[in-house]
Amino acid sequence: MTNDLDLFKKNLGKQIASLREKKGLTQVQLASLINKDFQSLSRIENGRVNVSGYILQQIANALETDMNSLFDF
Repeated sequence: MTNDLDLFKKNLGKQIASLREKKGLTQVQLASLINKDFQSLSRIENGRVNVSGYILQQIANALETDMNSLFDF
């Protein structure tokens, strides 16, 4: 059974992936912009890791959006 945190991480990851795709960026490109490897970004987008506020802010900045849009799901 999926708990609330797991569901939240999956939804957050899907939202990040959606915003990345709308910007026309690959995982490799976005990962480079936030100084992470693409495997780390893949784990974030698949909801397999907890993400710090700092990383979320880096992602939002790289996607030229605000952090609120990351949680618009």
